[in-house]
Amino acid sequence: MKNVLLLSIVCFIFISYGCEPSFFTLTNNEDVYPATQSTSIKVTTNDKIEGEYSEIGYIFSNGGTINTCIENLKLKTAELGGTAVIKLQTTVVKSYLIIIFIPIPSVHYYAQGIIVKQ
Repeated sequence: MKNVLLLSIVCFIFISYGCEPSFFTLTNNEDVYPATQSTSIKVTTNDKIEGEYSEIGYIFSNGGTINTCIENLKLKTAELGGTAVIKLQTTVVKSYLIIIFIPIPSVHYYAQGIIVKQ
């Protein structure tokens, strides 16, 4: 019985602490753009960038660190043919998972923004 309880706890921890980064994109049109290089993607917290541009869509990512999240945003933006991410917002959520009165700290990182094409 102890082994089953211990195994259940370990499985729950692995399930709730996923390591795999995930993406969410929402595009506002059905236009398809050729892929770009992720190293050339500009990322800014500003509402606008210089020059004319069109918004491709909204992007969200989570990952192991803020830098990982931003790199994931760049990769997905390049895949969708974007040239920049504007209105970048990053969030760090600290929480605790309590198992049998033992608090286990947890930190989750998120980044989101708007994909644009110049």
